Amino acid sequence: MDVAIETSADSLAAAIRERLADSPDWLIRPLPDHGVVELARRGPAVPPKVVAAAVTDDGHGVEVLAHAWRQARATGATLRVVHVWMGHGNEFGAIDLLLSQALYNTLDPESARQAEREVLHDDDPVRALRALSKEVDLLVVAAAGKRIAPDRPLGGCVDALIGQTACPLTIVIPSMTPAWPGQGANLDMLQPGLMP
Repeated sequence: MDVAIETSADSLAAAIRERLADSPDWLIRPLPDHGVVELARRGPAVPPKVVAAAVTDDGHGVEVLAHAWRQARATGATLRVVHVWMGHGNEFGAIDLLLSQALYNTLDPESARQAEREVLHDDDPVRALRALSKEVDLLVVAAAGKRIAPDRPLGGCVDALIGQTACPLTIVIPSMTPAWPGQGANLDMLQPGLMP
């Protein structure tokens, strides 16, 4: 699904700052050149050991995964690709295929092989991702699965994660994210931000 995104990293960061105005514990850093906004609790930055890319079937998984891979590679962390399966129908096999396709269509074969895969079974994706944030050191998600606009810069799931994760959260604005490896991107161009 091709979804147009009509916001910028700066406007997304401003919306997040407004939402977290009563919570000064969070650092909010837009990286406009990379189409992401990073959120981390104030305090010493700790290099991540595990970077999780939350992918869905909305067409943004490749961009989320590419950004997570860059962060993992820059910090020497393990990459984990994750999907929340809400248990509808007999689609579990399709979820494994979704993760495989995301990995092998995005990364080189060796990086795809080394990446961890995890399917979280929960009827509430927000609850599942909050729990996951206690097990990983960086969670990377797409801003929304559907069309977003300046007056609605986040999807419902991501909006519910803002200020509620145990680890730093990176929000990818898909149409603004640099191309992924399969499209000839220079993967070294993205330097880690708040997470050294």
